Amino acid sequence: MEIEIISVSESPGKYIIYKPRTGLAFIGNHAMAAIAQRLAESPDGQVDVSPDIDDFLQSIGFYLPDPPEPPRPEDSFLPTTAVLLMTNQCQLRCTYCYAAAGEAPPEKLTPELGYAAIDAVCKNAMDTGRTAFEVSFHGGGEPTFNWHVLKACAEYAREKPLLARLTLTSNGIWSPRQCDWIVNNLDGLSLSLDGSPETQDNQRPLLLGGRSSELVMRTVAELDRREFAYSIRMTATAPWERLPQDMRFLCENTGCRNFQVEPAFNTERGGHGDSDTDAGMAFVRAYLEAHDIATQHGRNLMYSGARLGQVTTTFCTAPYNALIVNGGGAIVTCYEVASPAHPLSSISTIGSINDRAIAINTDARSHLHNLMAERRDACRDCFCYWSCAGDCYARVFADEPDGHQIRGVRCQMNRTLTEQLLLRRMAEGNGVWQKSASASVPLNGMEMEISS
Repeated sequence: MEIEIISVSESPGKYIIYKPRTGLAFIGNHAMAAIAQRLAESPDGQVDVSPDIDDFLQSIGFYLPDPPEPPRPEDSFLPTTAVLLMTNQCQLRCTYCYAAAGEAPPEKLTPELGYAAIDAVCKNAMDTGRTAFEVSFHGGGEPTFNWHVLKACAEYAREKPLLARLTLTSNGIWSPRQCDWIVNNLDGLSLSLDGSPETQDNQRPLLLGGRSSELVMRTVAELDRREFAYSIRMTATAPWERLPQDMRFLCENTGCRNFQVEPAFNTERGGHGDSDTDAGMAFVRAYLEAHDIATQHGRNLMYSGARLGQVTTTFCTAPYNALIVNGGGAIVTCYEVASPAHPLSSISTIGSINDRAIAINTDARSHLHNLMAERRDACRDCFCYWSCAGDCYARVFADEPDGHQIRGVRCQMNRTLTEQLLLRRMAEGNGVWQKSASASVPLNGMEMEISS
């Protein structure tokens, strides 16, 4: 039985007793935590426990065995998802843009590169017995900037003998004709929108310095009118106290149900900046307030480093089983590593497409996977081991020897947010959080305490 005992930071003497693989958590005092630890470490579970404690633990499923560990990704590379990085150009100049879109010489994905990637993932899907394959239109810049190729690739995918699921990540600045085509031809959309008009216009200005908020909100209104499924991807920057206000604005002015927010600490475009502790904890506080606002409005807000209930061996599947191709024909392992200018490009480029032939450098691919596995293995004593899974390599690796093992402020952010989200879930469940429970467990008060 795998168990984590987490000291509640703001309540000395109180502990979160957490079974991450079964999705169970409850509050106890030191004596309760000690009993839970002994039960977890006992090979036969034979520990003297009072009848009332035993009944309680039985009632919440504490004795249920952990499910088998999920397998690590296979070494074979048979991706059924193609991520097409359409262009490095954009009509916005976002202050934090990881790709510094629009600053490099123009590069656009050609139809031939897109077709080759689609051919490959469709064939892999058919060979492995899948019923569908996926094509995702993505950055380095704004995908719709390469509009005619995007449409051509979508139409090519639809002509395949297998069902194609087509999705787009976009800033939402479209003409009415583009909006109509997207709604009628794509299956899903991740819309980049940072919040209120003030935040959106400050963080995501147009190329010539104009306001982008009115254009994006026009798109949102049309998506809502036509009941098209979309999610919103927010980026938060300092001053962090704007984030709750931005969350409230989006809840009140969009029909979106699912939001994701990620912090950007960089002070210039290109890459990701490091955070200091004060900035990291300021984001944590703002995120929790925004999370509560979203919950009050019946919406879902997530941050990738604190995915409560997730049990996985890898933070992201893209480095293992997505075929990600950029406009130069390079095959990379992360959509954020869109060009050779990225500091992690040397460990993220694993192949190329030439004359519609795909060549994979298996040694380069294995090298990155080994670095990611080494980092995660070193996280074994962290209670976020199964949910964070070593975190996003594009955000936490440093371009230096042993840079994959650096533990920065983001680790502290992930642990703090996981603890605080557990406390919120337990409060909703009257002292117990059960991932699979359909109703809260009735308990007296908010915690389970026993005498020492």
